[in-house]
Amino acid sequence: MGRETFRMNSADRKCAYGLIVFTVVFKLSAKMGCGPSSRSSATKGLKLPGSNLVFTQGQLQALNVYFSDVIDNAECLTKDPAQEKSLVLIERLIQRLMVGVSILDPRFSSKFLVSLEPFKLNNKPGNSLSYLVRLDELSWPPLYPDSGGPHCQLIEPEGGPQGFARLRMSGPGSEQWAEFVGNQGYLRRDKIQERFVELLAASAGRSTLVGRPGEVDESVACGSPGKVVDATHIHRILEARQQVFYGAGESYSKKFPDPRDFRIAIVEGCSCVRLRVGMIYSSDIGVETDVEVTLVLGIGFTSWPSQAQFPSRIDLTHPDCLLYHQAACTGFYVVPAPPHPTLRCDDRASTWQIRFPAAEQTLLKHYSLNSLPSRVLAVLRALLYEIRATNNGGQVISDYMLKTLLWFRLEEVPGLKEWSHDRLSWHVLNVADRLVAALRTQRHCSYFFPWFNVMLNSPGGGTLHYTEEDYNHDADLLCYQLRRLGDIAPCGPLGGDSDPWRRVETSMIHKWTSVLADLTPPQSTRGTRMAFYPLSSTGYSTVAASQYSIRQLAYIGQLLRSMLTVKQLTLTKVCALQWMDGAGELDSPSSRDDLIYLISSILEQAKSASVGPPRPAQRYRASKTRTKSLSDSYHSAACHLLEEVKSVKSEIDIEDDNVVVREVLKWLYYGMDKDKKNLAPYLRPYLARLFTVSHENCWYLTEWQRRQETDELEALMKFSKLVVSGLISVHDGILDAFHKGWTWAESIMKTSSELADGVELIFTPACGKVVRQKVTESDLQADKTATTSSRSLGRRKAISERKGFGSATLPRHIKPFRECLKSRLHRSKADDEMLTTSHNILRATSPMTQATDSVHRFGNHRGLGSIVHALISLRKFSVLQEVVGILPEGDRAQILDEIQRVSKEVRKPRRLSRTLSNRSQKPSQIYRSTNELSLAKDEEKEELDFGGTLMGTLRELRSRTPQPSVFNPAFFTAPASEAISPLYVDPPTIMGNLSTGNEMVHLMRSTRRKVVHKKEITTNL
Repeated sequence: MGRETFRMNSADRKCAYGLIVFTVVFKLSAKMGCGPSSRSSATKGLKLPGSNLVFTQGQLQALNVYFSDVIDNAECLTKDPAQEKSLVLIERLIQRLMVGVSILDPRFSSKFLVSLEPFKLNNKPGNSLSYLVRLDELSWPPLYPDSGGPHCQLIEPEGGPQGFARLRMSGPGSEQWAEFVGNQGYLRRDKIQERFVELLAASAGRSTLVGRPGEVDESVACGSPGKVVDATHIHRILEARQQVFYGAGESYSKKFPDPRDFRIAIVEGCSCVRLRVGMIYSSDIGVETDVEVTLVLGIGFTSWPSQAQFPSRIDLTHPDCLLYHQAACTGFYVVPAPPHPTLRCDDRASTWQIRFPAAEQTLLKHYSLNSLPSRVLAVLRALLYEIRATNNGGQVISDYMLKTLLWFRLEEVPGLKEWSHDRLSWHVLNVADRLVAALRTQRHCSYFFPWFNVMLNSPGGGTLHYTEEDYNHDADLLCYQLRRLGDIAPCGPLGGDSDPWRRVETSMIHKWTSVLADLTPPQSTRGTRMAFYPLSSTGYSTVAASQYSIRQLAYIGQLLRSMLTVKQLTLTKVCALQWMDGAGELDSPSSRDDLIYLISSILEQAKSASVGPPRPAQRYRASKTRTKSLSDSYHSAACHLLEEVKSVKSEIDIEDDNVVVREVLKWLYYGMDKDKKNLAPYLRPYLARLFTVSHENCWYLTEWQRRQETDELEALMKFSKLVVSGLISVHDGILDAFHKGWTWAESIMKTSSELADGVELIFTPACGKVVRQKVTESDLQADKTATTSSRSLGRRKAISERKGFGSATLPRHIKPFRECLKSRLHRSKADDEMLTTSHNILRATSPMTQATDSVHRFGNHRGLGSIVHALISLRKFSVLQEVVGILPEGDRAQILDEIQRVSKEVRKPRRLSRTLSNRSQKPSQIYRSTNELSLAKDEEKEELDFGGTLMGTLRELRSRTPQPSVFNPAFFTAPASEAISPLYVDPPTIMGNLSTGNEMVHLMRSTRRKVVHKKEITTNL
């Protein structure tokens, strides 16, 4: 019926088609993000097309219990203290080797050791460690603003494979890298990696090269535990000019591990530097297996590649769109990994691979270990561990493949209910079945690049190429595991989840969905919201746009602002939207021109969101002609709408984002109603999804914006500046910040009290300058009775002393209650249970690490924020009280008391704000900042100011790239650099079930695989 309606040419039939599409979308909008309905799968079971298996609903329930038991009790997912100690020794050894490398050749120095596995989410089985070694001299941003050095220019070559680039050097100091530059002027990755391996061998062979940790130049090298960070940490740490890290209190008394006490071997034949490290005296620790360490050289960039499909393929109506935009603002790295041998590449030695460790970890850190996405990944890792336990099994399957498929799953199934804990087996089986299909076809696109085959470029063993038999062998083993799950499922126990906390989480999701349904405007106003009829003399478009609440407008404004920020970072050529010709110049900016930019971007996105998957080849020519006709009609209608926008002479208040967003929506609804033939079929479903998603996500916006705040990091930078300049002692500064409620000061005091030798604060204000200050519990206790320094760190004095508020000050006197209630209802594994050694404690609780880690959510359910915070904002305490009734008696009574306390405190801010407004007329001299901290404008604050109005962000974008396309045209047409047939000009669209063979039918079609025997050569250092 849809196809027949689509072929009709009359305006009425096309309008009816748009209404049908809207009706379907509106019915699905009861679920968050308009996700697919689970009713059919709940009654008919689950069919896996890749493995040709069917699971009944009873089997899925039994597998939920079985998988939960695997996560809780599997030996491969639990690490004993002996294993943790061995990994700490290996990590300290790697730090020792890297410090030696920086001494032997300062060009390869790295101030940080970047872990590729987030510590809080490290449930990966096996003994393995992965690190990224950042080449600071070639990366951007530099370690210090005044440090001069060469600059690397990223060039995405024409005719080269997607996901790879070349580097050209320029600037002062480039001659020092001349030996690594090829004949064509590009930096050669093979020579860089060869030199790095030579330096590693030399560092391991000279035991006296590095002294004690206290003697290391921490301004350019990584010798302290606090500088072992994640990729997301280093992205934000480098933006702070004043930095402080944790060092061991005994840094001058203890030494690094001696390389002579280890068996170190380099594994060749893989794209990275892979070490096998074994301890000679392993019997003393209790671990006799070798540890595999992967070291990946990387050159950092703060921009975003032009060929990347992420996040522009995801429209603004996706519930996680803000998260995807946040991930795209973390930059990327180029690593010395070559393209696959079957890919055509002219200059293979100078071609570097593009990777996104910070963006990947941002997606992972949005969820906690107890969340369903993390539990799905844990089960998949356990299955991979069992496959690798067999003879010659699991060589091709990699952990990165599992994460890639999980990210696609999260993107395609955004519904909140679809990710409750009773859907664990459903997601595990779907992801595993898609992996079977990808192994059979040896094709699956990367999460970031549409033409990058992740099945060929990220194998599990690290070998560059595997045979077809290896792929089929792993697919057969995975199918066997799925069939075994089908056999053991009927024998398992039936019933619900045995964990009461997971039942509370599931119940809270259902309650929240009901609350959202109650908050939805009544059905009688649906025609008004969708602008079906002119219900007011002011115009139906104005009435429709007025149906959006202030919260919804603020959320959409945040979406548009983050979208423009991503565009600013994208390395793309100047390419305007088709209907952007004739836009005003920036010499005389007008609000009408700014509106045209925003409206045209949404028009382009609504058009691309309505385009379905590629049609079969036999209908390609007919569908191409039809699509071109529709595109021309849509282009003409969009041009007429934008001409009307430009013809209006009135200006709007560009300083108010809500006014701007409402004006944009008004024109979109106006165009939808005016042109029911060309614009309405595209805009109506798009605006329906936008209204639904904004109605749901607007309740998370306050929490999202609070996580983006940088006040903790700014206060830590001011503290570091005062200590380095000698204007304040380290103990006085910590106590002053502690009494003002700063979290980092409380963490320093707690860590110093837990460790017998205290902690050492390491400040690195400039290259070659390191300030070390030891902090112990006894020193802090002695200074508590003394008068703290008068130099304030910027936080206002608390209006009340310890009356249930601890030492928190006025801006946060309610937050501890909400956070406490959130942590109780979203219970997760305590961090203290994971910290069994002093090295792990110093690494996880370092001030810069904790200050930058607060931007991530670590939530237990889907969504941008916590349901608990949203219910508190709505004063829905009865819902919380009803949910906690599932818990045991002891926990239930304690949480009910917390709910009662929060409900009382929530009512206080209004009375308190009125009191403060009356007192604001009187001048106050309490905790007034001194001259050091009250300058005209701090340079650090300018670096960390991520705010700004919507129009300010837009005009900054237009000033950098005149007439930019908000969405890269490479996302809609095949890249010109790809060697593909002219018949396949459309990139693969990821929609629906991606486990079929049509999913990657166009990917690398012109390539042919050749059998290359794998080699593994072990050379002792």
